Amino acid sequence: MTYFALFIISLNKNSLLKVIIYDSQFLSSAGIESVLKNYSESSEVEILNADKRILPQLKDQSADLLILEYLGRHPVSFENIKEIRKAYPSLKILIISEDDDNIEIKKRVALGIEGFLTKKCSSEEIRLTIDVIRKGGRFYCQRIIEIIADQEHAMSVELSERELQIIQMISKGTPSLQMAEKLNLSIHTINSHRKNILKKLGFKSPAELIAYAVKKVS
Repeated sequence: MTYFALFIISLNKNSLLKVIIYDSQFLSSAGIESVLKNYSESSEVEILNADKRILPQLKDQSADLLILEYLGRHPVSFENIKEIRKAYPSLKILIISEDDDNIEIKKRVALGIEGFLTKKCSSEEIRLTIDVIRKGGRFYCQRIIEIIADQEHAMSVELSERELQIIQMISKGTPSLQMAEKLNLSIHTINSHRKNILKKLGFKSPAELIAYAVKKVS
């Protein structure tokens, strides 16, 4: 199975990781809690009450990571997630969901969600995803990549040699600053290329471009 991980900065894995879980399926939330406790002795985990809405419960939290299933007795809507990101900008979000609605998945990925896995993921995948997120990156499993990169039009678009170079680097998770250094270009020029590629391919979010790059190069 193929995964995509984009690394940006490094954090201390030994620092305390505060995690909150919101999932109406008891076995799912308990399983994730077990994985987290085995992941690191410095993990502090709290399971929120899925019989109550999530937003009021976040007010008294100071967590680093929210692991979320947005389907359930009290569904967490697209607007709810937007509100969470606005109210708690430093809170990272990892979605582990059984949703198979491509449109809904794409909408949530477009919000810049740090991680998205399906409920079929293994404990190893969860640990790997958390490692990536702790390093300041984003992680999507292969199924999510296939959904957000499902763009027939994009695959038929012709890109310039320079744009293809940048796509290659994006697929490897190369930050824009490193791209600029390797290609002997300014960071402004790199960002302009990225914006032009987005426009040319008809994408609305960097997440779509990332998934496209991985699929294009693989």
